[in-house]
Amino acid sequence: MMEPVGLPINRQQSDREQTNLPILTVFLGLQKVYVVTSPALISQINRRQKVIDSNPPFLTVVMGKLFSFHKNDLAELLRNPNETGSLRRDTRTAEHSLLERGAAPLLEIFTGMMQEMVIQLNTLASNGPVTIRLEGWLRETITMCTAKAVFGPNNPFAQDPSLMQDFWYGHSPTETGSEEDSRMFKLKYITRVFESGLKGLTMGIFPELTASGPARARRRLVQAFHRFVQGEFIARGETCELLRQVEEIAHQHNRGSDYLARYYLGIFSAFLLNTVPVTFWTISHILQRADLLTQIREELDGVARDSVSTDGIRKKYLDVASIRERCPLFLSTFQEILRYVGASTSTLLVHDDVWLDGTYLLTKGSLVQIPATAIHSDPKIWGPDATTFDPERFLKAAPNQVHPSASRTFGGGGTLCPGRHLASDEVLEVTALLLSTFKVGFEAESGRPRRDETGMLSVIKPKDDLLLRLTRYPAMGNVVWGA
Repeated sequence: MMEPVGLPINRQQSDREQTNLPILTVFLGLQKVYVVTSPALISQINRRQKVIDSNPPFLTVVMGKLFSFHKNDLAELLRNPNETGSLRRDTRTAEHSLLERGAAPLLEIFTGMMQEMVIQLNTLASNGPVTIRLEGWLRETITMCTAKAVFGPNNPFAQDPSLMQDFWYGHSPTETGSEEDSRMFKLKYITRVFESGLKGLTMGIFPELTASGPARARRRLVQAFHRFVQGEFIARGETCELLRQVEEIAHQHNRGSDYLARYYLGIFSAFLLNTVPVTFWTISHILQRADLLTQIREELDGVARDSVSTDGIRKKYLDVASIRERCPLFLSTFQEILRYVGASTSTLLVHDDVWLDGTYLLTKGSLVQIPATAIHSDPKIWGPDATTFDPERFLKAAPNQVHPSASRTFGGGGTLCPGRHLASDEVLEVTALLLSTFKVGFEAESGRPRRDETGMLSVIKPKDDLLLRLTRYPAMGNVVWGA
């Protein structure tokens, strides 16, 4: 889930490095802000959700500014958000319960998404090698597969494919132009789309003027989701259970179609904005280490299952539960990716004076910020190589060596992302299928992608795409994936 960002990440990390303190106080104008980097203190904050509350900052910035909820709908979300029976509490409780690991509604979305994904993979490069831009391909494929799994066959992106360019910027995923072409394309379109305008939409004073392109893109997306709500596809049972529950709760609280349209856009954004870059980083880090790729492919080969259908078609299956249980290096690599690119900054409001650890007094009306980048790069937590990428880090870590509150990619406490299990499983499964299907070569001079640390996502975006040449492994020539 996206979370509002206050202090720039580099400033937060620099403050931690200079002071080496578990908590420090800074002032943004007249606003007192406590920056917390100690996992032990973060754990205490997580247990005080009613006093140290993430709802006001999150709802004001994300719902109010990013998705531009009407003031009456925003006021209803902010009304007693921690109390049972409130709109925010009821919706949040439903999201967490429906997307808990093992829950049928989560499995419904995951299965539907992967059924669409294997259709794409079973045809990709089936007639010979193809060249793709990895990030572009992931954006288009994951977007369309997620849209159908969550919103059904009549989802907004199926009804209007041009929405893809309103949501993302980028080349066609199979375009093979030069890096200069790619740079010029971004310069032309980056200021016109929703995903690249998150900072402008949330931090600008007059975003309709200062971020007019992203604002127009948001308006088109909201209109598309509004048409979807009016189409009564939910009433006909075409969508997932999560949407049906959200709609029911909205109606119980007398919310109308505009609220639902913006909330559905929010759900869709949460399923995509961080999942795509994490999948990109996972694939790219593995591909650029030949020994790591070989070892992970061996693990995946060991859990893949073969079968022959009644029509004689050979099928293979990769079960995400088996991947988690029997692919330790792959799982460690994924966990290290989350640590290495995690960039969320949880922002919370202190409702009453409260002590942490019997030592630190947080005063009423102040803000608390928990910066993942500073915590994930702290040598006291992760060792002297904290700033380097080590795919075996989570294999070498002794049990209980790392405090559970030191992993902040998905937030924690009141900011804990309800979709974390779904996102993790999707990244693992998509990566596993792609690495098991194709021999991958780097086209042109694809170097290591640079990190864009200026964004507002919970993970760091790549500055560069990767141009990849995909050739199906001979053993996969007459085999299709099943889901």
